[in-house]
Amino acid sequence: MELKSRRKFSKEFRLDVVNMLKTGNKKVIELSKELGIAESVIYRWYKKNHANTTEEEKSSVQEKELRELRARLADVTEERDILKKAVSIFSKQGILK
Repeated sequence: MELKSRRKFSKEFRLDVVNMLKTGNKKVIELSKELGIAESVIYRWYKKNHANTTEEEKSSVQEKELRELRARLADVTEERDILKKAVSIFSKQGILK
């Protein structure tokens, strides 16, 4: 019985294969036959890439939300400071008592 040696593929190659799937140009079966790679291997590459992308997207969304919240906090803080000054001015003039 002859054992097959395990082939190694570069990260760029794996990403190219996954990108072909994502663009919809080729199906897993077609890629498997053309490249001589088992379908299960291609599915594994796709799943691993999808999990990484999902984490990156989550991080990106959280960073965007954090920036928006900080900007909103700065606006609210500025509004509060303006109102404090207005109350101080009006109370000195005797308008507010």
